[in-house]
Amino acid sequence: MLFPKVSLEFTSIGCNKLPQVASWGYDGLLAFGAYNYIALYYPEDPESKGVIATLSGHKDKVNCVEFINRGDETNQTNIAIVSGSTDKTARIWKKNRSGKWINSAILESHNESINTLGVIRSGNITIEKDLFATGSSDCVIKIWERSELDDTKDLVECIQTINLGTKYPLALAISYLPESKVPILACGSTDKKVLLFVQKNNQFVESLSLQGHENWVRSLSFATYTTPISPPNNNIKQEYKLQGGDLLLASGSQDKYVRLWKFNLLANVSENGALSGGKVQLSTKAHIIDVEVAKEGSCNNQRYSVMFEALLMGHDDWVYSVCWQPPCLIKDFEGNLKYHQPMTILTSSSDKSMMIWKPEADTGVWVNLVRVGEIGGYTLGFFGGLFNKEGNCIIGHGHTGAFHLWKNVDKDESDEQNWKPQVSISGHFNSVKDISWDKDFNYLVSVSLDQTARLFAPWCRKVSSNDKISLTWHEIARPQIHGYDIHCICFVNKWRYVSGSDEKESKPLGANLPALGLSNKAVFQTDIENFEKAAQDEEFLSRQSYVHSSSTPNSLVQTLSQPPFEEHLLQHTLWPEIDKLYGHGFELISVGASHDGKYVASACKAASAEHAVIRLYDTSTWKELPNPLQSHTLTVTQTKFSHNDKYLLTVSRDRMWSIFERYDEGTTPYKFVTKNRAHARIIWDCSWSHDDTLFATGSRDKTVKIWTQIMEQEQIQWKCIFVIKLQEAVTAIDFAPILINQRYLLAIGLENGKIIIYQSDDEQQSEKWNEFIEVDKDECHICSVNRLMWKSKDIQQSENVKLQLASCGSDYCVRLLNIIVENHI
Repeated sequence: MLFPKVSLEFTSIGCNKLPQVASWGYDGLLAFGAYNYIALYYPEDPESKGVIATLSGHKDKVNCVEFINRGDETNQTNIAIVSGSTDKTARIWKKNRSGKWINSAILESHNESINTLGVIRSGNITIEKDLFATGSSDCVIKIWERSELDDTKDLVECIQTINLGTKYPLALAISYLPESKVPILACGSTDKKVLLFVQKNNQFVESLSLQGHENWVRSLSFATYTTPISPPNNNIKQEYKLQGGDLLLASGSQDKYVRLWKFNLLANVSENGALSGGKVQLSTKAHIIDVEVAKEGSCNNQRYSVMFEALLMGHDDWVYSVCWQPPCLIKDFEGNLKYHQPMTILTSSSDKSMMIWKPEADTGVWVNLVRVGEIGGYTLGFFGGLFNKEGNCIIGHGHTGAFHLWKNVDKDESDEQNWKPQVSISGHFNSVKDISWDKDFNYLVSVSLDQTARLFAPWCRKVSSNDKISLTWHEIARPQIHGYDIHCICFVNKWRYVSGSDEKESKPLGANLPALGLSNKAVFQTDIENFEKAAQDEEFLSRQSYVHSSSTPNSLVQTLSQPPFEEHLLQHTLWPEIDKLYGHGFELISVGASHDGKYVASACKAASAEHAVIRLYDTSTWKELPNPLQSHTLTVTQTKFSHNDKYLLTVSRDRMWSIFERYDEGTTPYKFVTKNRAHARIIWDCSWSHDDTLFATGSRDKTVKIWTQIMEQEQIQWKCIFVIKLQEAVTAIDFAPILINQRYLLAIGLENGKIIIYQSDDEQQSEKWNEFIEVDKDECHICSVNRLMWKSKDIQQSENVKLQLASCGSDYCVRLLNIIVENHI
């Protein structure tokens, strides 16, 4: 009897390219939208484990994510996550009693994509019902109240619908007016104004429109001012001084500027005063809002002024996000801990930078203290920036799907600003079409429609004083950054792979992508010598061919002690592209390499037999061999060499498989042997068993067929000995690299994202197969599995056999599964 254990070793997925798609909770957990998932990640984890879970439920791309908080001052905790999606729904996520994140409510009310969320941010959130807002492309804001039913279910009610007419809500923020529990909602929209809504009788009423921005308002954030411990500076005029309890609103816009607005309590209004909710223009500097506030069983009218406080100028392009540093505890002069809201703002922009702003102590003028990011280069800026709870770490995300993490390494000792980059996570931001282990199974390379090839490998090091060894997987190189989509990959040897481009025999130090170039150019040792000589030339700067952010020879000889940062991946880890293999008339769909490394087989998209040929290339010359292999009439979807290279198996959209046999005589090393119309629909994948006695084909007709070689009428034939019937179309299959308990194992990936492992009865009885493992849905994909590939290294035939299975899918994910099977030796 076998007792398998399946665990997730590694998940790589890129962050969606949207401004409000990530949120950093008070407990250190960062939640972000990745494809249709909510991905969870601890940026400050000392072991750098990366993504720890992906929450599936949304049917389309996740656009916005926020944590729902409750608690008093610094005792606030994250009790749930709310997410909005292109599927027109918002969802609530929370932990059940066993600590697992589950979807506790689905909010279905909008008619278009939900693009922004607003949750209460205040010093004291002690409420029984959580208040939050959703903004959609249907020009509507909906107000919701959430209450918990049990550990798995929530009750969420829509209490109000605010129609904005022809304006799209782009940013929402909610807080309480000073010295009250009256919620105020701020909305940034496409009319360049900040709309303010104050709640009256449980309904939000539009109370004010703040003008000043000259382009769309993309981000809003509230904070409540707390009186500093140090004595106030008397150089600042009284009218400009902030008072304890004042509410501050930061707004970031595509006009490149950030504006700060101050809300403060003026006085109570008598019955003869202004009407509740009325709007009065006090002067060119301030607006007045009168609000009914319930106190001790009675209603009082309170008057608030809203003033423009400051203009933050420094970015050179659109400002996508503004974020206040979270409140913290600081010691007063008597050593007592006091709740404090730091006057610190983080902004992110398309100008490739994030900035930290603080007011000067002497003048109160807001200045830029820190600027992080990239100068020059090929990135397109940041979509969002976030503070951690302590304020000593910031994280940003941008156009490449990666996170950029910085830590203020001197914060504990002083107020110095010494921000250093830290190891973070990255991943594909489009469908991952193929994966391949290198020939020694030390690392994994994936290729994607995001036009990159990414190399993942384990990082092994000591992480604590007790000499504990930690092994975590990271992206350590980006061999290709193409100008076109990459569909397939295969390794020729340990340091050479084919995906439409190759590297040559001599060993370069690295590669450089020239400005406006699409091909990676090799950089050699002689380049370093020439570079150093040129550096001594007074005309060096005018003749330099390497820009600041591009790979210089000096940067390529650096030895790293940790996985590279995103900027390094983009420029310094490219593999040289030496040759392009031409011959096909349309885009490549599949490539395969013989195990001896002599030949590469490739096939392209085809609608006729003329183009549905398999072209063979000699890897010693990279010349195409004459007489392409002909057998199919439509696109060949996969090419697989047997482990002994005796056979080449191909499968196609014409529903047939073909076998070509090795002949070392003449100019054509492989010749057609046989073919079979094996399935009723397109055949997506095929795989050889480790001993080459079996092969399997997987098809859209929801079957996997097992084939073996037999002698019939003194001729070798391939016969179907078993049909595995499944509930969904089969898109990927791969045989395990060894027998376990004298049984073959076959991993099967389905179109709905599931991964199932089947086993044969035993080695001699391969005519019978049964389901062995169905991988948990949280460890699989949520749409088509594009490739499965077992790791064939360091497999010990001991009491417990540990196998690793890599998978990739159209859900932007690359996953690595650990599968431990009890082995009866």
